[in-house]
Amino acid sequence: MLAARDPSLSALPEQIETTLNGSPDRPWCVHRLYEELLQAHDPGDRDGLLLATKHAADALVRAGRAAGETVSAVSIGVQCQDSLYWSSLAQRARLEDFGPEYESPTILRRLASHMYCHGL
Repeated sequence: MLAARDPSLSALPEQIETTLNGSPDRPWCVHRLYEELLQAHDPGDRDGLLLATKHAADALVRAGRAAGETVSAVSIGVQCQDSLYWSSLAQRARLEDFGPEYESPTILRRLASHMYCHGL
């Protein structure tokens, strides 16, 4: 795993939890967490760092220190999937509890546009 090769990643779960707790009324997608916390690391390892971010956030969810949900959409025949995480302080059980912009089909349209803006 990347944390074994890069000791600075061992603090990633705590950094994610602090970030989520800093804005408990809004979910963060895994890409936004990566951009906020790890983009300054080796840009040649973007995929590995995204995966490390997802694993760290998923570990927080398993430990009950954060909440999360995976969203999947198909756009022009391509499946796009993203994971969104939020603070356990938010006291929301599901993504749709954050309001209309996080309900289907709006969240699915946003996910598809997220895919386009990253040049996929």
